[in-house]
Amino acid sequence: MQPLDTEAIYTSVKKTGRAIILQEDSLFGGIASDISALITENCFESLDAPVKRVASMETPIPFISQLENQYLAKGRFAEELKKLLAY
Repeated sequence: MQPLDTEAIYTSVKKTGRAIILQEDSLFGGIASDISALITENCFESLDAPVKRVASMETPIPFISQLENQYLAKGRFAEELKKLLAY
């Protein structure tokens, strides 16, 4: 495992004024919360929109592929990204 490249994250946020974090885990208690906090603490004045976190649903993981596709966050990412860009 590599250390988190915070400088790359901060450089990107300062360049774009926005941040969106996708995580496969559910939203509460995930790594996206820590990354979001780091961005807010270190790049607040550069942000043009709130940091957006996109995660899987807060339900037990389904084992049927059709339900799993609805559970995972990647299916909602594009829509959430458009909302962030329009902010």
